[in-house]
Amino acid sequence: MSTVYLMFIWAILGLLVGVLACAAHLQPTTWSRYRWLWLLVLGLGAALLGGLLGFWLFGRIFASATALWIAVLATCAPGLYSALRTRLGQRGSDPA
Repeated sequence: MSTVYLMFIWAILGLLVGVLACAAHLQPTTWSRYRWLWLLVLGLGAALLGGLLGFWLFGRIFASATALWIAVLATCAPGLYSALRTRLGQRGSDPA
């Protein structure tokens, strides 16, 4: 399989992860009006970079799995960080 086909598969995986993250409302509220688009771009870029990294480190067999997991981690990280920051900020403002 050509590397171009692999990159196409990684791009589709990244967009799919971005769509699922948008459906799960993982985008932070502090992002701009088009936060769903930024989440799609983040998933796409993370999958492409993860696929290339996996291709370089593990070979063709595990490159797609690496692309998928890096895209999942990259798209979930901003939402989880925002939720954690909000939760810790609320805990620090309690007088008790």
